[in-house]
Amino acid sequence: MKKLKRLSIIALSILLMLSIGCRRVEQPETPEESREPEQTKGGPITFWTLSLSPTFDDYINGVIDDFEEKNPGAKVTWQDIPFDQAEQRTLAAASAGNLADVINLNTDFLKKLGALGALKNMDEAAADVKDQYFEGAWQAGTVNGTAYAIPWYLSNGVMLYNKELLEKAGIDKPPTTDKEAWDMSKTIYEKTGAYGQTISDIHLYLPANGIPIVSEDGKKAAFNTPDALEKIKFFKEKYDEGLIPDEILLGQANIPEWYAQEKLVWWQTGPQLFRQVKDLSPEVYEKSDAAPAILGSLGKSSMAVMNVAVSAKSKNPDTAVKFAKFITNSENQLNFCKIVAILPSTKEAAKDEFFTQGADSEDPAEKGKYYSAKQLENAIDFFVPVENISQINKTINEEFHKVLLENKDPQKALDDAEAKVNELLK
Repeated sequence: MKKLKRLSIIALSILLMLSIGCRRVEQPETPEESREPEQTKGGPITFWTLSLSPTFDDYINGVIDDFEEKNPGAKVTWQDIPFDQAEQRTLAAASAGNLADVINLNTDFLKKLGALGALKNMDEAAADVKDQYFEGAWQAGTVNGTAYAIPWYLSNGVMLYNKELLEKAGIDKPPTTDKEAWDMSKTIYEKTGAYGQTISDIHLYLPANGIPIVSEDGKKAAFNTPDALEKIKFFKEKYDEGLIPDEILLGQANIPEWYAQEKLVWWQTGPQLFRQVKDLSPEVYEKSDAAPAILGSLGKSSMAVMNVAVSAKSKNPDTAVKFAKFITNSENQLNFCKIVAILPSTKEAAKDEFFTQGADSEDPAEKGKYYSAKQLENAIDFFVPVENISQINKTINEEFHKVLLENKDPQKALDDAEAKVNELLK
């Protein structure tokens, strides 16, 4: 059981890009809110999740049983979809008009379905609970200014850093901002041979530093700016100085191994992954500590969001909305967080002792969990609320890589990326 839990922690946390193997599951009854359950005649609804079965069968079935008990007449049938089939199946179901009543979606899939008009407006349907969720998490479910989901579980990154290597470089504390991190990196590399700040993709870096990917109306690219040009030139300089290794730029490095081998002074990731370092090198883990995420000039940390949406064509919309509220309420989210290393989207759950007790812990993973939950107050999903966002990000990153690896002119790269993104936005 411990081994299974450990695998589930890794699977759920790779920013919520779940890839656990899964099966189809069925289980009973319908929704209702947690604190003061209203009685409803309800009706049958179907609930789809992404790669949560069989690992979390007991939890999901328990929530469904509890919901049905509080809402006589309601019945929830649960089906779990393998993550790698989710986009095709949800889009096909939406086109055919037989989408599940309640659907667990990542931000990318959500935006595609929202753009198709397949999902219910949750700013209206869940207006009574909206303030219970972190603003940044709620905003992650928006398309063209309308929220089409309730945020469910979250993930964000904090820093694991090597105290000994920092001291060797003559630095007494880890960086808090991107500028500080890059200012330190040359000294760190020269004195220790290890890398400090690095970069592989730029699609999250730009918005984290105040450069939007698309215009507010979502109709055209907005990143081709003098500020973006200066930043890309800056990265080219750092690459030419040897501070950005090809393996990291191209996503070929095994980052936990590099950190455990002391090739990296810090690693930004979910704290649930810190113990990979402990497994690889207990000695390096022992001389490590946790710190908040390094922030860009916007001063916001990044988070990834899993959402719960309701089909616009649900035959039992009241029941479906109540179930969406129920499974994402504070009590149910906190219980979920206690069996797998995720973060809650509700403010109340994030204040629980389960997260706050790690503030003074000597274990980096426990302290990292505290920082991770605390950061939710100031976290946003930097993924742009438009369709085709995955292709847009890929386009921008490919042009960025050409500047560093192929000496492409930075302005030409921005111009080409802008033209391609504008095509994608048509």
